[in-house]
Amino acid sequence: MAEESKEMMDRLEADFVALKHEYDLFFNGKRRSEPVRERKELETKLQVSSRRTIVSNADKLRFNNLSARYWTLANLWTRTVRDLEEGRMHRDSGGIVTRGSGGRRGTGDQGEPVDREHVDRAAEALLEARRSCGLGGDSADIRSVRETLYARAKEISASAGGKKVEFVVSVEGGKPKVKAVLR
Repeated sequence: MAEESKEMMDRLEADFVALKHEYDLFFNGKRRSEPVRERKELETKLQVSSRRTIVSNADKLRFNNLSARYWTLANLWTRTVRDLEEGRMHRDSGGIVTRGSGGRRGTGDQGEPVDREHVDRAAEALLEARRSCGLGGDSADIRSVRETLYARAKEISASAGGKKVEFVVSVEGGKPKVKAVLR
């Protein structure tokens, strides 16, 4: 019976290490989807094992330690996936999960995505470019242009992990163009 208990612990430990490896692959961009099936299988095995009688104190300690390590990491994995889904974390160009600037969970403020003075200058440059193309560009429109540019900067910054955004205004093919550049 003690031998059976030891084998069960060895299998659980091996499954736990394999699951941890799969999550590492997922968070490092080497695996496309979260290992949900493998996680569910290990949780089921842990729950079934918890109902069994473990005679040896050493095996009880080993099981409790393994179970505690699993649930600690399971909570971390759940939080990290939620943060990814809610935009508090992002994948960089290599697919690796990173925190946005600002770093802490629950803080919606990640700093200003763009300097207000820069938005003012870009809005004025865009209106001037519209005038030079004969498309009009009343000074009354500047407030609306500023708000639009600032809102767009926030979107771009959020999707780029909190990087600063700068706008470059140019005229191409007789039409004004605004390009966002990440810094």
